[in-house]
Amino acid sequence: MIKKLEQIARRMHLLYVDDNQALCETYMNFFQDIFQSVDCAYDGEEALRLYREKKYDLVITDINMPRMNGFALIRQIRQINPSQAIIIVSAYSEIAYLSRLYECQVEHFLVKPVETKVLMEKIYRVLEDMLVHE
Repeated sequence: MIKKLEQIARRMHLLYVDDNQALCETYMNFFQDIFQSVDCAYDGEEALRLYREKKYDLVITDINMPRMNGFALIRQIRQINPSQAIIIVSAYSEIAYLSRLYECQVEHFLVKPVETKVLMEKIYRVLEDMLVHE
């Protein structure tokens, strides 16, 4: 499955957003072997600044972050690009958070801690679906 993901993602750009710096750097190192480019932001404001500067094929974001949370970030991204592919990876799974996913038009949600294999499978499905609908 990793080989299939690499074939799809090798020309794509990823923005990974998480206030856990160690986790962000770990995934960034891993994703650099799969995507053409990977940028990492540690809060929503930094992510939005990067998003405005560059086009991303996929955004993976946490919800609970300083300065701007994931929901506010997603709302801003949706104003720029309503069809942006987004995956939320968060420790929060309460109903209140899940209903806000619907409001933000986010279909892809994983609960932390996420196994790398599960994350890769989700990314593959999202990117594959994105290519089918182009």
